[in-house]
Amino acid sequence: MREKYVRKMKYFRCVVFIVISVLFLFSCSKVQSKSQHSDLKEFKSSDIIRMIEKGKSVTIVNAIIYDDLDFTAVDDGAVVSPTQIAVEISQPIYFHNCVFMGKVAASGTYGSKGSKTTKKFMMKKFTHFRSDVCFYDCDFRKEVVFNEAIVDGNMNFSNTIFTDAASFNHILMSGTQCVFAKIQAKSSFQFIYSTIRGDVNFMDARFSDSFSASSLVAKDLILNNVQIDGSMNLSEMLLSGIFMFNYGRCADDVSFAFSTYMGRFSMLETTFDGNVTFERSRFFGMVKMNHTSFAKKLELKESVFYEKPEMEDVKRPEDAEPIVVELKQSEYIKPN
Repeated sequence: MREKYVRKMKYFRCVVFIVISVLFLFSCSKVQSKSQHSDLKEFKSSDIIRMIEKGKSVTIVNAIIYDDLDFTAVDDGAVVSPTQIAVEISQPIYFHNCVFMGKVAASGTYGSKGSKTTKKFMMKKFTHFRSDVCFYDCDFRKEVVFNEAIVDGNMNFSNTIFTDAASFNHILMSGTQCVFAKIQAKSSFQFIYSTIRGDVNFMDARFSDSFSASSLVAKDLILNNVQIDGSMNLSEMLLSGIFMFNYGRCADDVSFAFSTYMGRFSMLETTFDGNVTFERSRFFGMVKMNHTSFAKKLELKESVFYEKPEMEDVKRPEDAEPIVVELKQSEYIKPN
């Protein structure tokens, strides 16, 4: 009996020791996290929402926000359909050198908690920003969701780090500048079905995972010096201006299929390690793909060029089929 008792006590002490060690390590990591950001002011998301509700200017610099920031929590919603609520924010939103430890959202789906009929009464909320939205030189540690947001001004996320997934799908932006220059996206990044009045700029961006701007409608799309470690989907786009993907690299498959380029298409000294398809795409302006490298298959099936493309010193596998270009007389009249 005594031996059994001793064994139980040893087991109990071992469990207690493990629990205390885990708690100690957790507390140390939390203290270390806070010490790393000791020069940053602490903000609660509720304080930011309160500032917006009071109509105060939201200009926050050198701050850390530990909890989730949900812009749809602003108490200024208007029912725009039986299943949609639009939350309006009239003042500019400006964050500079801020760390967001929680999720940041400008849209979401909500229902009555605890109700058995919750699914029947689910409401979609989205944010209507009446002015500029800027998160410059910021650090997002968790998911960023700006799906279906409306932005009347410009949008700037330059120099920002996205550790978790980021989605800017179905964005409607009236401003002329949508800038994501020099961002680091460590998880998937989506910019699908978005409509931008002006330019979209991802210059010098780094994507550690997949990147998609499928079905984007915009004027110019700038991807110069962009590095993508995953796949890229730029299918079904409509660009009225310039497309530029110079000096870039994509490590996986890329789709430009079913896209329409009304202006100049520039892809100089870019490297593709995976398969690339331009199936059924239309190019109304000048096309330059000089010194570009295609390591695997290049698909131009049913693509139409309205001007003879420049494809000097294009690098392809030795056994690759010859590039066949379909030229067509354009009925499109370029604007002056």
